[in-house]
Amino acid sequence: EFSHAVLEAAGERVTVGLDELMEADTDPLATCEAGMLTHLIDDHGDIVDLLLRLVKPRAALGVRRALPVAIDRYGITLRLEYAHTHDDARLAFPSPVKDVDQAGARIHTLLDTARHRSPRSWLLSDS
Repeated sequence: EFSHAVLEAAGERVTVGLDELMEADTDPLATCEAGMLTHLIDDHGDIVDLLLRLVKPRAALGVRRALPVAIDRYGITLRLEYAHTHDDARLAFPSPVKDVDQAGARIHTLLDTARHRSPRSWLLSDS
């Protein structure tokens, strides 16, 4: 019998009871996440390289491949693959998506921010 869930983020664990889970709002991107990720990879692979400019430079050093692996109302998660390991980088939207129709605008906001970071300044910055 299912009674709770354990959520882990940044090394901290939080237990959430069944009542809280049942009351939680469904993420507006939940039903289309797989399709959106596939579309990003298949049709817009070039923007993943651009989004890498938003990842902290130390995390991006040595990346052999980056793939979007999750998208939800709060942002996009990129999987950063290195020679012998991997890490995930979270790129937060400026504000949560309330409707699936807002997702494209939030992604474009991230891309606009990334475009304003030149590759050279990206390599020299700490953020």
